[in-house]
Amino acid sequence: MTSILSTISGYFSKSLILGVFLPAMIFIMLGWLFLLPLLPSGWLLLKPLENLDKEWQVAATLFIAIVLSGLLFNLNIPILRLYEGYPWRDSLIGSWLTRRQMAKFDAAQHQLEAMRAVLREMESADKDFDRRESFITEAIENWKGFGSPLRAPEFKNRRWLPLWQTAPSRPALSETQEQWRQIFEEVLNEYSTYRGYIKREFPDKRGLILPTRLGNIIRSFEYYPKREYGIDSIEIWPRLIAAIPTDFAVSIDDAKTAFDFMMNCSALSGALAAALMFAGLINPASLASSGALAFWAIKILAFWLLAYCFYRLSIPRADAWGSMVKSSFDLYRRKLLEQLGYKYSIEARKEERKLWEEVSRQMIFGDPLAKATPLDYTQAPPASLPSVQSSAASVKFEITRGVIQNPSDHVVKIFLRVKNLDPNLAAANVIVTDKLPDGFDYEWESARVDHAAEAIAVVGANPYQFHIGHLMSNQSVILTYRGVLRQESRRQNVVFSMPDGGRAWPPGINVSVTNQR
Repeated sequence: MTSILSTISGYFSKSLILGVFLPAMIFIMLGWLFLLPLLPSGWLLLKPLENLDKEWQVAATLFIAIVLSGLLFNLNIPILRLYEGYPWRDSLIGSWLTRRQMAKFDAAQHQLEAMRAVLREMESADKDFDRRESFITEAIENWKGFGSPLRAPEFKNRRWLPLWQTAPSRPALSETQEQWRQIFEEVLNEYSTYRGYIKREFPDKRGLILPTRLGNIIRSFEYYPKREYGIDSIEIWPRLIAAIPTDFAVSIDDAKTAFDFMMNCSALSGALAAALMFAGLINPASLASSGALAFWAIKILAFWLLAYCFYRLSIPRADAWGSMVKSSFDLYRRKLLEQLGYKYSIEARKEERKLWEEVSRQMIFGDPLAKATPLDYTQAPPASLPSVQSSAASVKFEITRGVIQNPSDHVVKIFLRVKNLDPNLAAANVIVTDKLPDGFDYEWESARVDHAAEAIAVVGANPYQFHIGHLMSNQSVILTYRGVLRQESRRQNVVFSMPDGGRAWPPGINVSVTNQR
C-alpha cells in the first residue's frame, strides 16, 4: 500500500525540493563540517574534489546533492518499510517490539471496554437517584485507575451528593441534575477521544500489528477503506487518483511531503552517525587525544539522537497524511464508482460494502472459478408487474390487466386474464404477482379465479402473490381481486393509477396490458 500512496498530483518539483532535496543539502553541509575532518588527508574519494577550483567544488557539491536526492526519492518506499518494521519484523528485536505493541493494543481494547461499561452504568444510574452516590464514587475511582486525566471540579466536590439521599427542592435538584449531566458529558467525551486514539494508533485487527508505532499508524489508515466501505485500498487507490480533483491532490502531496522531510532527515541522520563511526575507525589518528575521542563519541550520539527525534516528529506527520488519504476515499469513492462504469443507487452502508467488496474482488482475481454471474454495471431493473411464474420454467404466459373503479365506495376491482401459450405443455403451481398503487390495500379474501366461490391463497404485502394452481395448455383463467382506498388517501382525492406511476384511469374504463413471459 505504501508503494502507491506517494506523489499523485503531478507537482513533483515541490515534493522533491522540500521532501528530498532540502534534507540532502542540509546533511551534505553537516557532513562537510563534521565528517570530512575525520577522513584521512588525500583519501582517494576526496582527492578529485581537492584539486578543483571553488566554483567547481560548489558545482560538484550540487551534483552530489542531486544524486543523493534522486537516490532518496527512489528509495522512499524501502526506507519507509524499514521504519515500519517489515524487513526485521521476524527478528528477535522485531518479535519483541511486535509483542509489546500487541500488549498495548490488548490493554487499549480492555480499557475501552471498561470505559464503555462505565458509560452504560451511568446511563442506567441516571434514572435512579439512590444508586448515584455509591456508583459515582466507584466510577471516579475506576476512572482514575485507568490513568484518566479527568479531574473536573464536579468529581472533587462532593457537597451535592447528599441531595440524592433526600427530597431536594427544585433549585437544588436542578443543580444536581446539571452537575450529573456535566460529569456524563465529560466521561463520554473522554471515551470518544480515546476511541479515536485507538483507531488512529492501531489497525483494527491484532494480527496486522507491526513492531513500530509509525508502522501501525500507517497500517491503520491503509485498512480504513476496507473497514468502512469494503474497499481494497491497495487495488483501488491507483484508480481513485483519477477521481481526485487537482487541488485536493496537491493537499495530499503537501501532507506526504512534510512526512517525507521528517523521515528523510531521520534516515540521513542515522546514515551520518554510521559514517562518523566508520570514519573514526578507519582513521584512528584523528582521535589521538582524549578530547577528540570524546567529541567523536558526542557527535555520533547526537546524530543518533537526532535520527530518533526526526522519527518521532514523522509520526504526527504520518497521521496528517493518513487523514488526507482517508478523506479521499470518503469524498470521491462514489465518483470513482461512476468512472468505473457502475450505476448503482446505494442507500445503505451494508449495500455499499457488498458492492465494493465485489468490485475489489473482480479487480484482484477476475471472474470466479464457480459459475457465478459477474457483477453488472447497473442494478437489475425491478420486474414489471403483473408477472406470472410456474414450476415449468419453459412455459410462456400472456397476461392482460384491467380495472373497474367505483368512486362511491372507494373500491377498485382488478381483472387479470392469464393464458398458457404453450400448445403442448401444462403449467403447474402458477403464481401471479401484482402490485396495488400507493394508498390502496388488498381487500381480505377478495381474490377469486373464474368467479369461484372460494378465495385463493394470497401471500405478500404489496406486491401480492396469487396462487392460482395449474393451467393446461392453451387454457386461460381470469383472476379478480379488490383494492380498498385508505381513509387518509380519500381525504387527498387519490385515484387508481397504473402500477408504474402512469396516468389515472377514469371510472368504468377497462385498461389492459399484455406482457410476454
